[in-house]
Amino acid sequence: MKKLVLLALSVVATAAMATGPTPASEIKIRGNSAQIAVLSTTGVVNTANGSDAVAQQNLASNAGDVTISGNSLQIVAARGSYVGNTANADTVAQQNLSSNIGDVTVSGNSLQATLMDNSYVLNSATGRDATAVQNIASNNACFACTTTGSGHGGGHHGR
Repeated sequence: MKKLVLLALSVVATAAMATGPTPASEIKIRGNSAQIAVLSTTGVVNTANGSDAVAQQNLASNAGDVTISGNSLQIVAARGSYVGNTANADTVAQQNLSSNIGDVTVSGNSLQATLMDNSYVLNSATGRDATAVQNIASNNACFACTTTGSGHGGGHHGR
């Protein structure tokens, strides 16, 4: 079990480094892809503070221009954990759990699951021009829908 948790944490860390507030130009995976994040009595917090700040968090998710030439498995499993996504005034917070965001192509089968036991998931936007977007075990082709033409905070405007 300890090895599984360490493996899951390294997958999460790798995924977090591969994507940031702006997507990587292109990610190609030749073969099968497995992304598993296991949380046990853990808090994962995503908060955007300060004017035009962006906080993006991806757990077992693909974001941006991603091609998987095989099967895709994306699982977030949590027990006794808190997963929070908060945007304050003039900010954007985006949180994705076992999801595909942007231009993601999977040539094989795709399984996305988020399993929560005695856990709490929060998605909130507080203040003027605050936007909080959360995708759980879902597909969202609009990576830029959280921003307006002038910056952040207006939701989807003609994109």
